[in-house]
Amino acid sequence: MKSRPTLESFVLQKKLSPRKVRNLLLVAELSDRLSTKPYMRKEEIENLEKKYSARPDVTTWGDYFAAEIATDHWRKDDAEFEKICETVMFDFIASVFIFSGKNAAFFACVRDEYRAALKMEEGENSTEREEKLHLGILEEYYTRMGLNKDKLTQEDMEFFDTFSVKSQTA
Repeated sequence: MKSRPTLESFVLQKKLSPRKVRNLLLVAELSDRLSTKPYMRKEEIENLEKKYSARPDVTTWGDYFAAEIATDHWRKDDAEFEKICETVMFDFIASVFIFSGKNAAFFACVRDEYRAALKMEEGENSTEREEKLHLGILEEYYTRMGLNKDKLTQEDMEFFDTFSVKSQTA
C-alpha cells in the first residue's frame, strides 16, 4: 500500500478515526487506479525535490482527494465522513459512465451549461442549476484525471449499484 504522508499529521493529531482513514484510503486508491493523467508530472516532482530537498506530500490524485476530504471534513462524525467519501467515489464512477465515448460537442455543451449555471443566482432554478454544476464537476474529474472505464473492477460496479439504491431509498 502506498504511503500517504498527507494523512500522517491528521493521524498523529488524532483527528481521524480508523474508519475515516480507511475511507480516505478507499477514495485515494480508486482515484489513483482510475486516473490515467498524473496529478503532478514526474519532472515537476523531481524539480521540487531538487529545489527544496524534499518530496511534496501531494503527488497523485489519491493524495489530493484524501488531503482535501480530510482537511475539509475531519470534524464530521464517522458516518457523515463515510458518506462524503462514498459520494466522491460514486462520482468518479458515474463520471466514467457519463463521459466515456462521448464526442467533443457533448463535453463543450456540458462546459457551457456549467459556466451558465455559475452565473445564475443561487435560488434561480436551483435544481437545474445544481444538476448543471454537478455535471460540470464530473466532467472536470473525467477530463483532468483522464478517468478510464476499463480500470473499473467488479467491486467498483457492486459499490456503484449499492450506492445508487441506498441513495434512492434515503
